Amino acid sequence: MLKIIKSQLIKLFSSLGYNIQKKEMGIFPSMPGNWLVKMNINTIIDIGANEGQFIQSISSYLPGRKIFAFEPIKLCFDQLVKNTKHLNVIPFNCGLSDHEGTSEINISKNFVSSSILPINNLTTNLYPDSKYVEKQTISLRRLDDVMVGTEFSNNALLKIDVQGYEEKVLSGSIQTLKRISVTIIEFSYQPLYENQWLFDETYEFFKKNGFIFAGVADQILSKNNGIPLYGDAIFIRKDLLDLVYK
Repeated sequence: MLKIIKSQLIKLFSSLGYNIQKKEMGIFPSMPGNWLVKMNINTIIDIGANEGQFIQSISSYLPGRKIFAFEPIKLCFDQLVKNTKHLNVIPFNCGLSDHEGTSEINISKNFVSSSILPINNLTTNLYPDSKYVEKQTISLRRLDDVMVGTEFSNNALLKIDVQGYEEKVLSGSIQTLKRISVTIIEFSYQPLYENQWLFDETYEFFKKNGFIFAGVADQILSKNNGIPLYGDAIFIRKDLLDLVYK
């Protein structure tokens, strides 16, 4: 989700003596409008919340919503809590998967490329700061287990940004997915991490579970040759399409 590029730009301008401040532009630069408002979203689930960037952005579109935020890396989690303390956020310092337990997560130099999965040379060649520099033991839970007994609206927005780990996260979220109206999920056209799902697998999963592919919110091109590498896909529950397009 643009985080790799943003990280590199911030470091570049900082080395030149400039302090970069974020300009609020909504969810993504390519997603203006009020279609999310029309869907009456009442709850947001942010998986891979990092330091709260998406939460701060989506809150400008959908203020006051209850937000469940999941971030496994302790340093990022602490910053997430700090950055969102003025919002209605319930934070969880854990990763999500298809089982409960523990795992090692590979911490990248830029933090935003960190993943449970091994990283591919394609990624580190394009983004040198994505190289892994250490490991951290994290706890894993299933989203379905976390949300059992939790009060949240059926009109929920799910955002997933887990650096190739989408298959495991979604496998542990089947029951919760029945209450999701919109999903915004990062996907790849080429494998940036070993054994990750690509767009085709992601598309087929959501189609099987009653969602329609509604487009790409943003898309990142290779800086070597301009071919699309990854982006953020929007999936909307089939029976809610009239709310968006009417």
